[in-house]
Amino acid sequence: MTININNKYFYSEHNETIVTLHLDYSIFLEDESFTHKNKLLEFLEMIESNKTITTLIISNDYPGFQLDTYKDKWDTIYESTDFESNIIRVFRTYNQVFLKIKSMQKIVLAMFSKPVNIMLFNLGMAADLRFVSRDFYVDNNNYNFVNIPKGGAAFSEARLMYVNPVKMLFQSDKIFSSEIYKKHLVDEVVNPEELMERVMTVAKRYSQFNYIEFEAVKMVNTSILKRIDLLLQKENDYLLSCIRKKKNAVLN
Repeated sequence: MTININNKYFYSEHNETIVTLHLDYSIFLEDESFTHKNKLLEFLEMIESNKTITTLIISNDYPGFQLDTYKDKWDTIYESTDFESNIIRVFRTYNQVFLKIKSMQKIVLAMFSKPVNIMLFNLGMAADLRFVSRDFYVDNNNYNFVNIPKGGAAFSEARLMYVNPVKMLFQSDKIFSSEIYKKHLVDEVVNPEELMERVMTVAKRYSQFNYIEFEAVKMVNTSILKRIDLLLQKENDYLLSCIRKKKNAVLN
């Protein structure tokens, strides 16, 4: 059975037991009645229910994704009259996708080749393994709070709270792959031209095993998912309050 989908914000490639999902992260900012977000969740549900698929690769090399375009869309939301409800919508969409990826009974690999901000990079915390190209970086431009650390609550469950967010966010304009690797936020840094080949090699290796063999290691049970869900929900309110304070400070 071949599983391929071609949507405005994502498309997939099916290679035997491996599915690669190329995702335009601007889907979190879409205002088209949740149509595309729902289609993404339905697609992930279909992947999870397919017993022949063992491994999912999530890649941000979607041809249409550009961080500048994402920033422009975020600015529109941030400056909108109804910014609070719009931002909460963005955060809730993010939570749904994060939790769906985290709960999947598949091996999930995250692959970053195009620059992202910290919110988009944090989505990789839902994956089991993370790979970046050597020229990859996290952009620290925080104009209009575009680099808000949404998803950072998952660091506590990943036992990564020793990573000082002040250093990660404000020490430099960009966080390069070597620094991210040094802080154990990614598993491998690969030359750009070799990234897809390397990730596919790892995916094929993991596909040789039954998921049950990983289940005890991942330990993603219902109680853990509930804790992550609660953390992400609390994070929504806290981050929105930070945005509200910044906007009020400017107005005053």
